[in-house]
Amino acid sequence: MVRRPARGGERGRTTALERLRAMILTGEYRPDERLVEEQLAERLGVSRTPVRQALTMLEAEGLVEIAPNRGAVVCSFSAEDVWDIYDLRAELEGYAARRAASRVTVEDLALLAGLVAEQEEIGTGPERSEEVRRLVAVNQRFHGRIVEASGNRRLARLIQRTVQVPLVFKAFYWYTPKEKAVSDHYHRQILRALEQGDGLRAEIVMREHVYEGRDFVIKALEEDGKSREEQA
Repeated sequence: MVRRPARGGERGRTTALERLRAMILTGEYRPDERLVEEQLAERLGVSRTPVRQALTMLEAEGLVEIAPNRGAVVCSFSAEDVWDIYDLRAELEGYAARRAASRVTVEDLALLAGLVAEQEEIGTGPERSEEVRRLVAVNQRFHGRIVEASGNRRLARLIQRTVQVPLVFKAFYWYTPKEKAVSDHYHRQILRALEQGDGLRAEIVMREHVYEGRDFVIKALEEDGKSREEQA
């Protein structure tokens, strides 16, 4: 007979995951900092098992890297990394949006409209970790659907290798209501261009959207770096 995991275990794992994710995104655990299971378990008040499971999930999200003989380490990105990643994203996703404008279906447009509405409903209140998780998921589905609509499977694989989820997490975590409103606006404009079948407009707005995100992330990284130097 297969036994279900105890609810307490599930709750402990979820709590450990959410708290660790929040501590990484807020900078409490810095880039390249080691995450020691025993120390984390003691700090979070749980056993090492939910901590180990949480670290595995965070590795899948790209926030943590688990290396042999070194353990878990917080992932890091330099300003140069951000420039390279977002430049590629602008080229690839701009091209995807242009292709999608002439290939998008009624079903695609309905789904994209639903995702735009769903993202707009997500706030920026005190439950930051959960909101960031939702924003990242909805944002990825929106961009991913446009890539699918482009009809180029090679393009989809290239973009999957280019987009760095940790940067997306950090960008949304750092967002104020103003930045989120800007992102929501870009998504609405991209959707409108696709609805009108305007490939050139879809490409231009998508590229602007990606570059806006790049500039914001670089600025936030620089401010975070200055804050770390001041605290040192």
